[in-house]
Amino acid sequence: MKKLSPDEAFYENLTLGLGSVLISPSLIESVPRVSNIICEKREPCQKTQVMTWEQRHGVYLPEDMKKFYLSTDGLLLHWSYQYGVNDIRRVGYINIPHLVQITLLRENVESNVQHTANAANAAGAPIATCISDSSKRSSSDTSFSTNSSATIVSGSTSMSCTTVSASPSKDQWGHPLPIIGPKTKIFEFNMVNDVAKVCLIYDTTGSNTLKIYMLELNGQKWVFLADSFSEYLRMAIAHLGLPYWELCFSSCGLPSWTEQLFLLLAALNLKRNIFASKLL
Repeated sequence: MKKLSPDEAFYENLTLGLGSVLISPSLIESVPRVSNIICEKREPCQKTQVMTWEQRHGVYLPEDMKKFYLSTDGLLLHWSYQYGVNDIRRVGYINIPHLVQITLLRENVESNVQHTANAANAAGAPIATCISDSSKRSSSDTSFSTNSSATIVSGSTSMSCTTVSASPSKDQWGHPLPIIGPKTKIFEFNMVNDVAKVCLIYDTTGSNTLKIYMLELNGQKWVFLADSFSEYLRMAIAHLGLPYWELCFSSCGLPSWTEQLFLLLAALNLKRNIFASKLL
């Protein structure tokens, strides 16, 4: 066995040995179809860079995420799959962005959801109810979560708008939907096939805890993904970095060509996701 350099050993541990798993003969019935596994090596962030990002956005990186960026400024791992004799395509892709690429998204999300509510209201299907702070709002934003598919509380006015729908305040997997209040911070982390965005959501300014959700752009629907950065990274690895793996949990589902790859390389993961959705 080839002895790994310190850098190689670090990324092997970081990706939980994914490269070794991908070239394992047992993965695809002894047919060597996975090739060109490349993990881009990056310099770590400096502490001053992390502090600058935190001060700019008014939140703290969770401890696991901070340790990650102080070890490597993001992660890019990709691999190719051989469809035919002369047909090798790059398909596998795990991308953790550079720290500076994690950008604030909250205002865009709020305006988009409000636009959707206004459009529905104009069409004769009102879905937004505005409640005066002085008469209805309690001291806690959580009081607005009972019947909402998303809760939006404007920080610039004394009115809070709650999106009301027939669906419960949970996503299709039974996880609570995010409550978007005046102190909520939402950051774009990744784009998924131009149909969804992976977002980091902080409940309050100055917080160091976050949850990771996916925002489906068609319909502005939230879907829970992970309780922490470490959990999200493990999920990406467990799905072998297959393209758009996050869409396994979406209402729109995987593109057909990606689903074929799942059936070839990670059928068990796909079956588990389908089975879990049927239980809910």
